[in-house]
Amino acid sequence: MMENMQKMMMKRYKMFAWTGLIVVLAAFYFSLQVAGASGDFFSATKVAREGAQMGSALSQTNVTRHTLAWWVPSFKFVGLGLMLGAISMALGLIATTLRNLGAEIMAKWPAELNPGLPNKPRSARSFPLLMLMGWFFLAIGLIIAWATAGSVSWYWGHSRSSELNPAGPGSNLLQTLGNLVVLEQWLAILRFMGMGFLFTAITVALTVVIRTLQHQELSLAQFIKGRMGKE
Repeated sequence: MMENMQKMMMKRYKMFAWTGLIVVLAAFYFSLQVAGASGDFFSATKVAREGAQMGSALSQTNVTRHTLAWWVPSFKFVGLGLMLGAISMALGLIATTLRNLGAEIMAKWPAELNPGLPNKPRSARSFPLLMLMGWFFLAIGLIIAWATAGSVSWYWGHSRSSELNPAGPGSNLLQTLGNLVVLEQWLAILRFMGMGFLFTAITVALTVVIRTLQHQELSLAQFIKGRMGKE
């Protein structure tokens, strides 16, 4: 059942590639929003920026640029992850097609010259799991980023001069800032863990394709040598 599901996914690699591209383009749009909000915020004087009170237009602009910048990177990496997963699927489809073609051709060979198909290597079963693990880490990172975006908005909605800078030890503001700083590091770890698994999946899938071609080359050479020996 798992193998059938993998085959169905591999045949839909184009859908995953286009979905990933759409997500990346959406992330690019949100990045433009961050750039626009940053431009508007820093066009004001330093006194106005630091003194902006919660709920003011300038404060909302600051909230927007920080909140979007918080979750957009994870969103963008999900799009890139889908595109890399599509590459893994395409390579898996190539390996499967080569194996099926080899089976069809060797079925027409004489029995004494037919080496038969080798068992599927473990790598052929492992690269889909590596790809799914990569997607898992990226998805978890995006979910966490979305779930904590409210805390980012709440923190940066406060006035820097009258609330953030004077915040004392143990205050909710400093605790929130500390949690966000730590969480930001974990979000980066999740993103790079996901990408690491996906690149590993591509490497393993390429290995499967190469081994399939090598086996077919060796089988063909043995077949030709056997035919020539008979003649």
